[in-house]
Amino acid sequence: MYHTPVMLKEAIAALNIEKGKSYIDCNLGGGGHTAEILKLGGNVLAFDVDENAIKHCMQRFEKEIANGLLRPANSNFRDIDKVAKENGLKEGSVSGILYDLGTSTFQLKEEKKGFSFDDKTELDMRMDSSLSVMAYDLLIVLSEKELEKLIQAYGEEPQAKKYAKAIKEAVKTSKRKLLAFEIAELIKKSSRYSHSRIHPATRVFQALRIAVNSELENLRLSIERATPLLCSKGRLVVISFHSLEENVVEKIAGSQDNLFQVTGPEVPTNLEVDVNPSSRSAKMRVFEKK
Repeated sequence: MYHTPVMLKEAIAALNIEKGKSYIDCNLGGGGHTAEILKLGGNVLAFDVDENAIKHCMQRFEKEIANGLLRPANSNFRDIDKVAKENGLKEGSVSGILYDLGTSTFQLKEEKKGFSFDDKTELDMRMDSSLSVMAYDLLIVLSEKELEKLIQAYGEEPQAKKYAKAIKEAVKTSKRKLLAFEIAELIKKSSRYSHSRIHPATRVFQALRIAVNSELENLRLSIERATPLLCSKGRLVVISFHSLEENVVEKIAGSQDNLFQVTGPEVPTNLEVDVNPSSRSAKMRVFEKK
C-alpha cells in the first residue's frame, strides 16, 4: 500500500544506529525507515500529519508500540521540539533525525485528495485534513498574476504565466469545481510542448501542494528546532526531492555553527531508480553535530 522507502540502506547506514539510543523519523509514511531503525535496536519517535499513515503503522508496529520502542505522533514535524519534549526527549538526547521529504505513493494514488493527475476528485492537496485552505481555494482567490508568481516560486515552471492564465479562465467560466484530472488536462493542453519527459502539470501541482501545506516554511522551522535535540556526533539525514527543499536544507543546516556536512548530496543507485522510478530525483545529505 505504501511506497518503497527511498535510499533505505544509505539512510540507515548514515544514521549510525546504536542499540537503545533514540531516533526521530520525521516522515513515518508506511514505516519503512522506522522498521529498519527498530530492527537495529533503536527507539523511535515518528511523525506524520497523515492520520491514515499513523493508523497503518499503529497496526504494523503494534508490538513495538506496546513495548515502548516506537512512539507515533500524528503531528507536523515543525513541532519537533515540542513533541520530543512531551515524549521525554531532552535537548542533546537524540542520536539521529531522519527526513524523507518525498510524497508517498499512497497519498498520490489512494487518498484521492487531488495529488495525482488522474484523480477524479476535487483539488484538495492537504496532507493534514485539519487545514482550512485547499488547493482549489487558491485557484479561486488568487489573481492570475498571484497564481503565476506562486507557480514560479514553488514550481520553478517556465510556462507559469501561460498556465496561470488557462487555469484562471477555466475556473472562472466553469459552473462547478473542476476536478484534479481536469486541471491537469487543461495544463497539458496549454503546454507549448506536445511531448514531455514529465507530465506538464507536475510543477504546477508541486507548487500548489507546497503552498497549501506550507512545506518549505515547516521544513525550515523543523530543522532549526531539530538541531538542539541532537547529541554530540548525532546525525541529521535529509532526503530531498527538488531544488527548493535542497536550498532550505543547505541554508538552515549551513547556518548552524555546531553542525557540519559529512556527505552529500548522494543519489540513488541506478538499480534503485530502475526498481523504484520515484526515487530518481532524490538526494541525500548527511550532517553531524559537533
